[in-house]
Amino acid sequence: RLQFSPRIAVHDTYHANEYDRRGDIATCNRLTPLLAQRIKEELNSFKMDEMAVAQDSRI
Repeated sequence: RLQFSPRIAVHDTYHANEYDRRGDIATCNRLTPLLAQRIKEELNSFKMDEMAVAQDSRI
């Protein structure tokens, strides 16, 4: 159930010239094709060799 408060709260904040609100560039947007491939291989290796998987789920 969603309920809004009847109380209004106003807070001071910094002006855009004083505080940079931009987020960091997402890691997925900074990957080179080679690095993406290496991460994929490492993840797949972990899934095949180390990750606990129900026997019925294995190929």
